[in-house]
Amino acid sequence: MACGLWPAALRAQVLTEGATSYNEVPEEVVIKSESEEKLRTARPPLKIKTEEFETIRKSLAPDRDLFLSESGDFMSLSRNYPERLFSGRMIQPWRAGFSDKTVIAFYPRRKFEEVFNKNYTEKTAKGMDWTLSVTDEEGKIFHKYSGSGLPPEFIDWTGENDQREWIKAGHNYAPIYVFVDNAGTPRTVVGDVIKFTAIVFQKGASLTVSLDSVSVFGPTKSMKTVDKVQGEALLSATADLIKRRYYNLPVKVNVYAQTKELAESQAGQIRDFLGKELMAGESVIASEGFEESYARQRIDIVLLNK
Repeated sequence: MACGLWPAALRAQVLTEGATSYNEVPEEVVIKSESEEKLRTARPPLKIKTEEFETIRKSLAPDRDLFLSESGDFMSLSRNYPERLFSGRMIQPWRAGFSDKTVIAFYPRRKFEEVFNKNYTEKTAKGMDWTLSVTDEEGKIFHKYSGSGLPPEFIDWTGENDQREWIKAGHNYAPIYVFVDNAGTPRTVVGDVIKFTAIVFQKGASLTVSLDSVSVFGPTKSMKTVDKVQGEALLSATADLIKRRYYNLPVKVNVYAQTKELAESQAGQIRDFLGKELMAGESVIASEGFEESYARQRIDIVLLNK
């Protein structure tokens, strides 16, 4: 009986010792790294690629209905909305247009220095005289400037003389410079010829666009239709000037030709052309023809702007 109990008691003792060892609280354990680097807890910055115009990217895309929506490499005037490009409703800046205020510039001091081949000052040019005469095709003086001492660097001229006359479109005018030195010796220089196919000037309550009849109706000024090259380009430029500044103002077309009948026919041609370009009714554009000598034949398009 005693032998049979020993193993049970022994087992109890072993289990008791084992249970005691598992219930003990171990000491704090410190784990040290072999590396001296410290652990970092800071997070690296986020690198997220963003598109600044992502939300409006679609709105930046070209409108496919517009004239320039296709690449220029594949664009041709024959198939890319030519009716819009050449519409009479549009101002076309590539035309040979002109300003609504004629300004002719002269540079007398430059000519003065070219003649004497020397740079003068106000002091050294004292006692010298100069004149600038604008002559017409007959050699008559149309307008004149004069002074003493050093000439001005430039002179801006509107094209009107002291008698309230304006230079005529299509006619040649020559500036002639005369410089007199201290010894009284004159020296004459002829400048570049002045010629305009269109002159724009204000006279009273009307703005006049005066055109060269040769450009519109041929060298003899007697064509009954507008010249396709120079004439239409000049009238188109006139229409663009009216569109920019004087749209919907009353327009009067005055044509001066060899006979009154021819003048009235030509005036009607210009009236119809401008009416189409400006999309204006018959009540807005009027026309009249006058008989005039060849030298004075011209086209005056008058706008009541004041």
